[in-house]
Amino acid sequence: MTPRPCPDSAAARALFDALCAGTPAAPPPPPTEPLVLYGAGKLGRMAARMLLSLGCPIACAVDRRPPPDGRLLGQIPVHHPDAIAPAERRTRPIAVCVVTSAFTPIRDQLRADGWQQIHPVYDLLDAHAATTGLGNGWFAGALTADEQERTAQVLARWHDDASRAAHLQFLAWRMRREEWIFDQAPVTIDDRYVIEPLRRALTPRERILDAGAYHGEVLTRLITLLGGQFEAALAIEPDPANAAQLAAHIATLPGAQRARIRQHQCALGERAAVRPFGAGQGLASRLRDKGTTPVEVRRLDDLDFSPTLVKLHLEGDEHAALRGAAETLRRSRPLLSVTTYHNRDGIWRTPALLMDALPDYRVLMRLHGWCATGAVIYAIPAERDRAPA
Repeated sequence: MTPRPCPDSAAARALFDALCAGTPAAPPPPPTEPLVLYGAGKLGRMAARMLLSLGCPIACAVDRRPPPDGRLLGQIPVHHPDAIAPAERRTRPIAVCVVTSAFTPIRDQLRADGWQQIHPVYDLLDAHAATTGLGNGWFAGALTADEQERTAQVLARWHDDASRAAHLQFLAWRMRREEWIFDQAPVTIDDRYVIEPLRRALTPRERILDAGAYHGEVLTRLITLLGGQFEAALAIEPDPANAAQLAAHIATLPGAQRARIRQHQCALGERAAVRPFGAGQGLASRLRDKGTTPVEVRRLDDLDFSPTLVKLHLEGDEHAALRGAAETLRRSRPLLSVTTYHNRDGIWRTPALLMDALPDYRVLMRLHGWCATGAVIYAIPAERDRAPA
């Protein structure tokens, strides 16, 4: 993995054209043997739950730091990688449950250790996306001529070359399953939603919208960054179990902060409706046609809230939510952090919408996870941009 220099517009277009000229990556075939999971951390636990619920057999997990009880979810044995016999390494498929580190070095080391069927776990889970609702492993396939031209236009419009690099990294993985890296454009894990340009713009007068609030971790992080000083916050979480956890978390905050936070159990979209929702999937719960839980969908424009800081993480419904927030964005000109890695909207549609709808904004893209996960668009209005001199 040799770093490339961050590309200007012309270099980015040449790299993108080369991507389009290549053969698109295809999903892997379904495993014929029980899986081995590489990694018993947060992603390993989530993947194990989903795979078990789907009836997919798991032979074991491997981790260089096995949990104290030697079990994943209390039932799947966890071994040190060196404990797996060479014959098993040759025949067992292994699913890499890590996106906080680059996939390529992990794959290369596993190959050197004798493993022959090595896949990112999201690629295997993508075959079950219609059931689980988890869309992180999607494959872009070949882009149409229109998609190519619109994507090239977005590449040219980013505010900086680091954003062009992030966009190309995203595209290289989605289109070709190639892991590109660029100098001056690292994949960063710990600053998701609050990169330095956005942090510099924060003030004690923020009105925070956290949509896809889950259990409140990001909201709390934002409040902490603000030293507890903010005007108001609106936390939106449609999943019933997540919403209950969120309410319980908000109840633990200091009274002066708690009094300034409202919570809505609804989803955001382009128009008001009641739609089916796939509940009970934790972080992966989302609006989907096969969902069995009806939820209210509301437009941000109808919520009587004028945010100055917006975080959207909606498992693929960010584009629709932004379309239902056009007046709010025009009127309030907030800072934005918007995830774009759950479906094809991230290729060009969502960034183009923001670039078109937000005049005099600095629009940036950064990656906060490998395998094209953790892709976030940041938008900072010119009047709040505090770039260093």
